[in-house]
Amino acid sequence: MIETTVKCVIREPLTSRYVLLLETLCGHYLIPVNVGDFEAESIYCVLNRINTPRPMTYEFIARILDSIDDANIDRVVVDRYENGNYKASIYVICNKSEKRIDCRPSDGITLALRMGVPVYVEDDILCPACCVDRTHINEDDNKILGTLIDNQDSLFWNT
Repeated sequence: MIETTVKCVIREPLTSRYVLLLETLCGHYLIPVNVGDFEAESIYCVLNRINTPRPMTYEFIARILDSIDDANIDRVVVDRYENGNYKASIYVICNKSEKRIDCRPSDGITLALRMGVPVYVEDDILCPACCVDRTHINEDDNKILGTLIDNQDSLFWNT
């Protein structure tokens, strides 16, 4: 397993779909995960420290988990890639017992961001079919990636 950070969430210009970019801590790999509108907005708010007037769903779930004694999310793992879709699991420690719960990556990552827990990817995800290996792309493509990431605000809010 390799730990990642959430690099950004952007609106893909051609299809207007949202893409969350995970980046391995070493910076060599980017993992593009398609996310829905609601999840993209929630992730964007966490990343940019935007407070909402009322708790959004993920903040509400995080508060519920915080209020339960001896229940904590330990980690989120993007652990499978099937038929063009990533799959993930949330690992919850409850009464000193670990529970694995299947989830959409966007849900797990959003909750992980809200609760300050790490997000990992399994080693199998780090293959050419599933991610971008930045060490194997040319300089021009790397500049394009950098431009997309650096201009995420305009791409996110562009309608």
